[in-house]
Amino acid sequence: VGPLASAKTAKWIRSNVPGIHIPDAVIKRLEGAQDQKKEGKQLCIDIINEVKEIPGVAGIHVMAYRQEEYVAEIVDESGVLKGRQPWQREIRRDDQIVAERLDHILHDELTETQVDMVKTAH
Repeated sequence: VGPLASAKTAKWIRSNVPGIHIPDAVIKRLEGAQDQKKEGKQLCIDIINEVKEIPGVAGIHVMAYRQEEYVAEIVDESGVLKGRQPWQREIRRDDQIVAERLDHILHDELTETQVDMVKTAH
């Protein structure tokens, strides 16, 4: 879901982007707004508030092409993160294995075979 900048933008998307459905009611709502960009943002928030109540919906994807400045406001005002704990990285066993392998690659001396491979490539 994303904020629509204007009714003109909504019409263009509806006509030119396959798989996107924008109802006439959305375009009329934008056309009737004093500030279409602000209304597009509010419409996005309203849609999120409806969708998040559907059983089985676990999240949203906000696509705000050329309106990236609104993403934080949309997420905050829609309340989709209310009650959630911030994500924290959990160190897993395989992370250590990868780190050790990278350390080996980055710090060990090159083997004769590796040197030959580089020479052959040039």
